[in-house]
Amino acid sequence: EDGNIFACIMLMLVECVISCIGDLLEYFSEWAYVQCAVRGVSFMDAARITYSMMTCANMEYVISDLLINSVVSLGAILCAMVSGGCGAVAGAVVGGKASAITGAIIGAFCGAVAGGNAVGILNSGAKTILALWAEDPRPLMNMNNDMHNELEEKIMSKM
Repeated sequence: EDGNIFACIMLMLVECVISCIGDLLEYFSEWAYVQCAVRGVSFMDAARITYSMMTCANMEYVISDLLINSVVSLGAILCAMVSGGCGAVAGAVVGGKASAITGAIIGAFCGAVAGGNAVGILNSGAKTILALWAEDPRPLMNMNNDMHNELEEKIMSKM
């Protein structure tokens, strides 16, 4: 605030580091919630299980190739755009240009929220499959051998 450029840059760097740590904790928590849902354990036990899984079960190779978060984000954006377009058309029909802008904003917001929740199911399902596969690959091999072979092939190609 007083014009000290060096202090501003240092504070921005600290803010960036804190944001990165927060994102890592949030990502780790998503995997821990999968363990809570699958095993019915407390969050602390799930965090221990998740840490063990991440370090002992070659999950770093799966995580490095996991693009499901991008799919979820793009799905939410697509829903927001479609809903925003529908809201703009509805607003234009009802009340002209000003209503079209309001309808687009409201539609985009509602579409992003609803679409994000809907495609978030894909994220949870993929993480559950991967977490269970990392723990014990045999059930997936028995149920869907093609998916098991593809996951195993991806892991082996990273090693």
